[in-house]
Amino acid sequence: MSDLLDLARGITERAADGEEVEAYVTHARDFSVKAYDGEVESLSSSEPRGAGVRVLLANRIGFAYTTDLTYEGLDWALGRARGNARHATSDDALAFAPPWEEPVADVPGLVDELQSSVAPDDKVAFAVELEQATRAADKRVRTVEESVYADSDVEAAVATSSGIAASYRETDAWCYSLAIAEDGDDTEVGFDFDLGRGIGELDAQSTARRAADRALGVLGATKIQSARMPVVFDPYTAGQFLGVIAAALTGEAVQKGRSLFAGKLGQEVAAANVSLVDDGRVPGAPGSSPWDAEGVPTSRTEVIRGGVLQSFLYDVVSARREGRASTGNAARAGFKSAPGPASSNMALRSTGESRDDLLAKAGRALYVQDFHGVHSGANAVSGDFSVGVTGRLLDNGVLGRPVKEVTIALPMLDILAGVVAVAGDMRWLPFGGSFGGATTLIAEMTVAGA
Repeated sequence: MSDLLDLARGITERAADGEEVEAYVTHARDFSVKAYDGEVESLSSSEPRGAGVRVLLANRIGFAYTTDLTYEGLDWALGRARGNARHATSDDALAFAPPWEEPVADVPGLVDELQSSVAPDDKVAFAVELEQATRAADKRVRTVEESVYADSDVEAAVATSSGIAASYRETDAWCYSLAIAEDGDDTEVGFDFDLGRGIGELDAQSTARRAADRALGVLGATKIQSARMPVVFDPYTAGQFLGVIAAALTGEAVQKGRSLFAGKLGQEVAAANVSLVDDGRVPGAPGSSPWDAEGVPTSRTEVIRGGVLQSFLYDVVSARREGRASTGNAARAGFKSAPGPASSNMALRSTGESRDDLLAKAGRALYVQDFHGVHSGANAVSGDFSVGVTGRLLDNGVLGRPVKEVTIALPMLDILAGVVAVAGDMRWLPFGGSFGGATTLIAEMTVAGA
């Protein structure tokens, strides 16, 4: 990591009079293997590295990136960023992260030190085991569409001409399986995953069993009669719902008129028992890091407390537009992109019930384990939420008849206002962000079926 930090510092040290320079340098080692029918279907290994350079000049920012980390390559990127800044729009809110007032503490558990010694053959064997275990879970599992093992080992460094200079490393490993179960003419799909900092934290057998069970559990699913009834999101769909509203909880989304929460700061936006927290320093969570993509120390932000909207999530620029400090929520897609605000690890706080107690409290309800059409049916600007679902009917805490081809609908603010309970079975979902999904009971939604 010292090499990356030296490269980042070397770029910022070339800042000319009247300009500020920021460098973001990463080096990743990525591996992925997909198994099918006991064999390797595909395998990839890559080692992308590069630098993203931003130049701030007279209230204008220019950005450029390069994969050439030689002196000449970095000099080219710096020159291109300077040129882009001269043609950019002037904006008084533009700035880089301020220097740290004190050292930033590391986030524990970001690296599994054993992961670097895991051989490719062992990773392949894991993927094959996952695929075979999914098939073997039940004779009705006709095939496994995908069984994947993947990991990454990423080093990142950031430096600014104003004095920030830091680096960190993180390892991640994850797997998932997509089971297809068949009974007569009925075919259903079940998906599940596992994640950790290294392969030693993953369990192929449990992941396979869960994926198969999700498919098997909805075999024979049919429509139900349309009704207004309680709805329970399982941890997977609860996390997906958080992913939808997270896009509307950044300061930038509000400033651009792209948020259903615009104008509601300090107002009740959820039930009194709802607290929503974003925390970039949770040990073991996928979105944790000591500092964000601009070099601002990460932190814990209470977005909703007791049903009241307390704060949005900010990067440096969106915070300056409101005279605030960044909440440490800048993110990048990698060195090839400039930063923008996003959630880190977002989760609803449990209301204290166990999953079993919550299911019993729900009475007769629809238990939802899959959304369909979220991208078209959920709108974080208008707040509309109308999606197709697959799941089970719930009666007095017991999961019964499987259900499909129904739609649930209710404005998102009404969903938040209708949260009755959040169980303590939260798990992190790393898809499209890091969201902590837990079994969640909504008082009532429109269920459109037969």
